[in-house]
Amino acid sequence: MNKDIINPSKKTITYAATLSSVVSLLPVEEPDVPYLNRSNGIVSITTTPRKGQWAYGKIPRLFLLYAQTLIKEVSPMVDFENRTIHLDETFNSFCKNTGIAANGQREQVTRMLENLGSTVFQVTNWFKDEQGRTVHDAINVLVADRTHICFDRNSDEYKEGSYIRFSELMWGILNENPVPLNREIVMNLGKSSRALDIYQWLAFRANGARRETGVTWEALLMQFKYDGYPMREFRRKFRRALEKIQLAWPELKVEITETGVIVRPSLPSIQSADNVADTDAGGADDEEPMNPFVS
Repeated sequence: MNKDIINPSKKTITYAATLSSVVSLLPVEEPDVPYLNRSNGIVSITTTPRKGQWAYGKIPRLFLLYAQTLIKEVSPMVDFENRTIHLDETFNSFCKNTGIAANGQREQVTRMLENLGSTVFQVTNWFKDEQGRTVHDAINVLVADRTHICFDRNSDEYKEGSYIRFSELMWGILNENPVPLNREIVMNLGKSSRALDIYQWLAFRANGARRETGVTWEALLMQFKYDGYPMREFRRKFRRALEKIQLAWPELKVEITETGVIVRPSLPSIQSADNVADTDAGGADDEEPMNPFVS
């Protein structure tokens, strides 16, 4: 089977899972904690790696967008019956289609995809029952039942091909009302994990928005980082990521204030101009300073 039948890079739209557009699922850099908790309104996500082996940064994010798009476009690379995404036959082709830089990253890409497959998301919803009592409804979502990643033609494992078989719960998340993104913008922001997360959220908020919405810095911190992270540092990094997004999506109407961010109805990013500006002038901002608690 030739798994390079469809090249999503020729598509104008990339799709993102609604859940990852509401809450940042994965860390930007490798954490030194056993788990991370993020929340947005009534939704709370606890991300836990297997044996401390984190999936973080650009690679797993770009892969999930790629997988989501293949599913939405009903690609021949998707085995829907077995909830399986088959990867491209060559490493270079896979990297080209996902937007991942290929140079010297084969080992890192393989590790990040394997770590992603063994990651568990605990998804908790908070709501009131008929008696007015607060109810916590939680499910534990293992990303994949099996990952088989091998791009080495000299390996016996190469004959089986590379694929990820998602768990039933994760497959449900990937098939639930995906959020359309502008593929050019995704590729343009691909060097910044933080900008990708914020872009997904803004695309979700702007899609069908009819009135402006204010979000506090405290709420944004819990959505994209974690409680206790230095607010001053978070605001600086958020502003820098937003500048990249606004360059790529000039029709976006967002205002930063002292108390937070105001999101106004905007032209959807998939209708944005084709000529996307270069957002790399400021450099990538994924790496944390040696001590983020020191300005």
